Amino acid sequence: MFDIGHLFLFYFFNKSITYVFGTGFALWRVENKNKRNMDREISKEVRQKEQRKQFIKLGAGIGIAVVLIGGVIGFMQTSLQRKDLVFSTVDKGVIEVSVSASGKVVPAFEEIINSPINSRIVEIYKKGGDSVDVGTPILKLDLLSAETDYKKQLDEEQMKRLQLDQLRIQNRNKLSEMEMQLKVSRMELNRKEVELRNERYLDSLGAGTTDKVRQVELDYNVSVLKLKEDEQKYENEKSLTDADYKVKELDLNIFRKSLAETKRTLEDAQIRSPRKAILTYVNNEVGAQVSQGSRVAIVSDLSHFKIEGRSPIPMATGSPPVARPS
Repeated sequence: MFDIGHLFLFYFFNKSITYVFGTGFALWRVENKNKRNMDREISKEVRQKEQRKQFIKLGAGIGIAVVLIGGVIGFMQTSLQRKDLVFSTVDKGVIEVSVSASGKVVPAFEEIINSPINSRIVEIYKKGGDSVDVGTPILKLDLLSAETDYKKQLDEEQMKRLQLDQLRIQNRNKLSEMEMQLKVSRMELNRKEVELRNERYLDSLGAGTTDKVRQVELDYNVSVLKLKEDEQKYENEKSLTDADYKVKELDLNIFRKSLAETKRTLEDAQIRSPRKAILTYVNNEVGAQVSQGSRVAIVSDLSHFKIEGRSPIPMATGSPPVARPS
């Protein structure tokens, strides 16, 4: 808001402008009126003198107005003194900002141990706060049912392996019989080939008949076709037995993988510490039922910690934040 000094300057500035421009306009009107009313012509020197007087008055009025405008603007602006400024030298680097936030201190590493099977707790070997090494038993689960299933799978694996051996022997015997049949067929074909050659020779000497030659030749051709059929059957049977054996072998390998998984699960069911750490939690209710995947123990590394918190303002990635307890 303007004070009394501002109002006075504004009033004086307004009056000055009115005086300068009003006086110039009045002089211009008087001159024109005099020119119209005068009976005789004014000399050129007189007119130039009057014009100079008017220009001087007009220029003085404009100068006064400019000075007043500059004074009013300077008076209305807020001044800033050098003593009000603070100059400092800064270096290039990271700007640290302190932000209040809430969080919690947790171990730098912790591992949750879950039950791999549906069972119940039989014995407790360690309690919360105890130090454990790698392989240290923590608690014992009831593994009677799981061990029985594992033994049944072992017996089934052995039965599948014996069945595979039996199939291999059967296939080998069957192929051996077919090979022997092929040998017999080849020998029979050779005999008929010799018989056909003899009949043709006798027929060339006139001691044989054409019908006999045709009959022997027909028997030979039939034997050739039969031998080709037996050879094709042998190849097909060999491919079929090989495929059947591979299927059974693949089924046995899949079952063995399942058996290995069951064995690993059974070993994991013997709850042991996976590393050297502190046991921070253990389900110590003997007889309690635990489902597959449920938590039974937690081991933590209490030599190192980390802080989990949330900042109220977004933070740029790059430099890790430094936490200081309040």
